[in-house]
Amino acid sequence: MYEKWLKAFHMVATQGGFTAAARTLNVGQPTISTHIKALEDYFRVELFYRHSRTIELTETGRALREITQGLYGHEAEAISFLRSVEQMDRGQLRLGAVGPHDVIELVDAFRRQHPRIELAVNVAPRRDILARLTAFEVDVGIFADDVASTDVHSSLYCRHQVMVAVPKGHRLAHRASVRIAELRDEPVILRDAPAATRRAADRALTEAKVRVRPIMEINSRESVREAIALGIGIGFVSAREFALHPDVRLLRVSDVAIETASYVACLAVRRQRPLIKAFMTMAQAMAQPRPAQLPGRARSLGRHRGR
Repeated sequence: MYEKWLKAFHMVATQGGFTAAARTLNVGQPTISTHIKALEDYFRVELFYRHSRTIELTETGRALREITQGLYGHEAEAISFLRSVEQMDRGQLRLGAVGPHDVIELVDAFRRQHPRIELAVNVAPRRDILARLTAFEVDVGIFADDVASTDVHSSLYCRHQVMVAVPKGHRLAHRASVRIAELRDEPVILRDAPAATRRAADRALTEAKVRVRPIMEINSRESVREAIALGIGIGFVSAREFALHPDVRLLRVSDVAIETASYVACLAVRRQRPLIKAFMTMAQAMAQPRPAQLPGRARSLGRHRGR
């Protein structure tokens, strides 16, 4: 019984009146009045001076409020915090991605919709992001393949065109496009096996029965670009991720569709969590199922720089 009495007292003392306290506790005003009267009568104390339209804490009431603040003040703060999170006015969303481009685009869009949400981004290999997702260390992951399973919910975000990058002095450098058969016996600088671009290119070459000459494997897209620029060989690069280089030309493969894809994923059991649900819904609304085209400037460079 003490808890109800003390909580009613604290709410009246902090809210400034019986009506406001009743509204906060979602009970009728007579209930509040009854609890306060019971508390005063039981301990034979006076906690409020009751004026015609206002109340004022007595000295005993002020001393008691200091004590109840420790009991119920933190509860009110906790409720306020939870309500603000529910309304997505505060909180943190942790994102993991296998590459920077799609996740930064999504982060920018989400930040515009929910500017008070703190966003943390970690870029790491696929196995690390998936492990952190399943360990609840990452809320949403952006992958280069569909990781959907009974435990993970995944949806397509975007497809990216894979192009052939050649050094500026290469025999094909003046071209805007190339047929896949024209790459036969070309020296190729490869990404490491887990890379989505490598897997897409390998699949296309195998299906077209075109053999190339792998001469180097590198686990960094930037290093692949530099090796191509030096004329060591050609390579397959994502139009989405390629950073322009004055000594590299990009060619579209005209007769075979080579592409990678981006998927946004979360744990199935957390799919309805407000922040996660909001991010997944936004990503689905932004989804671009068709292959991403190379920006106009890059296409222009690929056509004209070799002239």
